[in-house]
Amino acid sequence: MAIPRRCRVHERKILFETRYELRDLDRGYANRALRVDVSARTVTEVPVDDRMKQLWTGGKGFDLWLTFREINKNTKWDSPENPICFSAGPLGGTTSFPGAGKTIVTAVSPMTQSMMDCNVGGYFGPFLKFAGFDAMMLTGISDTECIIVIDSVEGLVRVYDATDDAVDSHILAEELTGQFARNEIEKRNIAVVSAGTAANFVRMGMLNFSFYDWRRGVCRFKQAARGGIGTVFRHKKIKALVLRSRSMTPAWRVEENLVAARITPKKLTRMECPTVREELDRIIDRWHADPEYVIEMMQDIQERFRHIPKVALDQIQHRTRTPLAHLYHIATFYKSFSLEPRGETIVQVCMGTACHVKGAANILDSFERVLGIPTGGTTADGKYSLEAVACLGACSIAPVVRIGEEIMGNVESRQVEKLLKQYAAPGAAAPAGCSEEEVDHD
Repeated sequence: MAIPRRCRVHERKILFETRYELRDLDRGYANRALRVDVSARTVTEVPVDDRMKQLWTGGKGFDLWLTFREINKNTKWDSPENPICFSAGPLGGTTSFPGAGKTIVTAVSPMTQSMMDCNVGGYFGPFLKFAGFDAMMLTGISDTECIIVIDSVEGLVRVYDATDDAVDSHILAEELTGQFARNEIEKRNIAVVSAGTAANFVRMGMLNFSFYDWRRGVCRFKQAARGGIGTVFRHKKIKALVLRSRSMTPAWRVEENLVAARITPKKLTRMECPTVREELDRIIDRWHADPEYVIEMMQDIQERFRHIPKVALDQIQHRTRTPLAHLYHIATFYKSFSLEPRGETIVQVCMGTACHVKGAANILDSFERVLGIPTGGTTADGKYSLEAVACLGACSIAPVVRIGEEIMGNVESRQVEKLLKQYAAPGAAAPAGCSEEEVDHD
């Protein structure tokens, strides 16, 4: 079997291309859709008017409206005019609402010969909005294997010959993400849609939507798996649809509000010394001082210092220009973050239903007594912090306790002191040359 050649972008043969005007969203809408016809080799814009928005809103509604413009009573799944439509709703493309990253995909199904829709996660839906389109259609059948690239940085839609490219998604997505990203950080701005080899042979082929996992350094996938739309995709001789997104700052800004004031702790830790500031700068530089990566910066800081000191929030605010109120919202929303010092070893007692009925409350009381702290507190020597958690995911061995990274099941109250001695860890100190003190926050 021949091994596909890994073409670089500059080596690729361009089949056709067109430039488009970048456009900002207006109340969740770009007021246009993108139509790519791989048979006619044309790229056109379709207007999204007020009537369409009022009647169909977005997502599945837009997909169906656009599909009915293309098909007729004789259209089958393998007809050139059977379009694959992608759309997100007016809330698609914002990080402010859960589920706003979804994309709805539709086509005439090879399995049912009727309209089929499926929804998929990942970043494609938001990226399509960032590119300035509410929806897009792929129609026609190409006369050669091709890859469609929407570059919202350059305002360009370009279709390349893909004869030498891999077909399988796990290979193709990795290669295309690397080719169209300018650096490692920019890989998170690339979304690749592909179908894989199986879609060439079965009518239940699915679409794979990639998103870049920066922690693992690999592309991961979400699937649009209903109705065999991946089979339609491959029948059109499309190997991949690539979307290169513009870098986006957080979708909402809070300069200051009463909520931020109420949730800010009365005591914040101040760590003042050149060594700490230099280390904080290194962490921020690791993420290119990009405001989209403030959560990742805070995770690294939390891991290093076992909490997020005030100087860290000030430094992130100064370097990324992210409002301090927004940083406090993040730091207090996620349970893994703490604005106050946490112990070197975190003790978690599961209080889920299975653990509760088997005496978890008594176990928690025993930990409070032995450690001499209430739930949520930290011992004076900084060795332990005690937490009650909703679930540790090990119901079969309830009651469950986690000390550090060790999960223990079938725990009894009388074992608490023995467990702490067994897993005792030395106390942690502030970095050499630094002073640490609690200050009133105002």
